[in-house]
Amino acid sequence: MTLTRRAATGLLASVAVTGCTTKEPLRVWAMGVEGEALEPFARAFEHSHPGAAVRVQVLPWSAAHEKLLTAFAADNLPDIIALGNTWVSEFAALNALEPLNDRLKGSAIRFDHFFDGARNSVTIGERILGVPWYVDTRLLFYRTDLLHQAGFDVPAVTWDRWDDQLKALSRDGRHGLLMPINEYEPLVALCLQSDAPLLMDNGTRGGFRQTGIRESFAYAASLYERGYAARLMHSEVTDYYSAFARGDYAFIITGPWNLGEFARRLPAALQDKWATAPLPGPKGPGASSAGGVSMCITRASRSKDQAFAFIEYMCNTSRQAEFYQATGDLPPDRDAWPMAKLMENERTHAFFDQLTMARPVPKVPEWERIANEMTGALERVIRGQIGLDDALDRLDEFAWNVLAKRRTLLERGAA
Repeated sequence: MTLTRRAATGLLASVAVTGCTTKEPLRVWAMGVEGEALEPFARAFEHSHPGAAVRVQVLPWSAAHEKLLTAFAADNLPDIIALGNTWVSEFAALNALEPLNDRLKGSAIRFDHFFDGARNSVTIGERILGVPWYVDTRLLFYRTDLLHQAGFDVPAVTWDRWDDQLKALSRDGRHGLLMPINEYEPLVALCLQSDAPLLMDNGTRGGFRQTGIRESFAYAASLYERGYAARLMHSEVTDYYSAFARGDYAFIITGPWNLGEFARRLPAALQDKWATAPLPGPKGPGASSAGGVSMCITRASRSKDQAFAFIEYMCNTSRQAEFYQATGDLPPDRDAWPMAKLMENERTHAFFDQLTMARPVPKVPEWERIANEMTGALERVIRGQIGLDDALDRLDEFAWNVLAKRRTLLERGAA
């Protein structure tokens, strides 16, 4: 396929490239503001690698999944995809990604220094299918002043103790916690705190009726039933920065992008009255999900050596620290944290602590469908439409049906 045809299909929005060569430019697709921030790094890579040419296409997150699948079907994937970690398993199932095991041996990327959850997210079986580029996870953002007024010095580390705090903070029409019912990430994080797997038998059936998962669902439902969490859908939360500033909620479960948003959006008088902390767990500090984006080389790439050189450039320790300074995205390499001075800030230090406990979500292409159905099951329980055990039975049935194709492929030895 020629460059002209690619441009005509609209699948590659090229940017100005310096140092043009006779070789076809390395094509990199990345999403959102991180994709936009990648451009100057691509130019720096060209400068440090004479003869290299990199073209970056920025995809909006809302359209990225469809564009990637369309490009795969048309045999027009780029050399590198900055792929959301929950999508890695889907493109692995399509056999669209190049294993990087051999290339990582002896490379400048110190893969064993990355957070375990990040490494696990891109490892399917024995194959390493990407290099984590930046990471995220969910933890508590909280109002320190409201917690102190309620008689507590620090956030709880166990569910029982957190119940005491939420009870004290949920009064006079206010709720201790904002956790929109249809956001699956907090519910998934609570379930990951169980030793039981969300999916069983190599990801071929649901494990929602297991004792540990049931206890996580029951605890999540109880937060709403006892009035500790507001019974709101995400669309009903018009401006939770203002709500947090008013003190409508003392705790919010959210991710690292809100470090910058809280610093910008909260009034100056509140800037020293909020902090972050790892999630509480059943018996101690609790796990959360290992999210983020990884750089993957496609099997279709005809420039795999150069593609890995670019990934090696972007994902080494010092570059991760630089990328954090440019974007606020957290580095997957633990050694980049002190380099970026992230360990000196209590708010970011809490993310480091949470990331050391982060666990990957089930690595099956159907996961997001199942995760969204989890929130539907939780909502039906909260609304009193169905009992918890019936909801979990139906959730297992839903997972069984959704995973039917996976079972068939595994039975045929085509995993």
